[in-house]
Amino acid sequence: MKIIDLVRHGEPDTSIHDDFLRPLTLTGIRQAEMVSSKLQKQPYTHIFASPLRRSVETVVPLAKKQNISVETNNLLVERKMPEWFDSSQKFTDYINHQWLDFKYYQAGGESLQHAQTRYISFIKDKCKEDEHIAIGSHGTVMSTIYELVYPGKGFEFWKYLPYGSILRLKISHESYIYAELI
Repeated sequence: MKIIDLVRHGEPDTSIHDDFLRPLTLTGIRQAEMVSSKLQKQPYTHIFASPLRRSVETVVPLAKKQNISVETNNLLVERKMPEWFDSSQKFTDYINHQWLDFKYYQAGGESLQHAQTRYISFIKDKCKEDEHIAIGSHGTVMSTIYELVYPGKGFEFWKYLPYGSILRLKISHESYIYAELI
């Protein structure tokens, strides 16, 4: 059985609009330390992360405690957005549309279905049976995986998923049998 702990990055500094360079806030750094403390005794074989700075910064404290290097992979980026939305209403409208239609996206962005497929591809390719993996991840993509395991529940999961959350997946022979916040 594969065990994969998807770790939502800590609180990001949204004053930085460059998705790849957006760091954690001081609260986000504290959340990363809490994740590290919570997971320090897990027997990880690998720690991966999205190459987005906030995701890497979230799992680095855990990797240091485990004496494992963080391996970044482009398949683990967050769902690509078409632009930086200058109002919360535009962002909310876009997100709501995407959850109503999993294939919906605007030019320059990607659908939730595509983001989910990228993650599934990574998990199938990089995560072998009998391994315990941690992945520095993102809330939207984690919610699409939750949706895969529990159809119709992903949007509500996303709406209430705090920064620094950990979603544990258990996968047996490529079947998702368990997904739970720990």
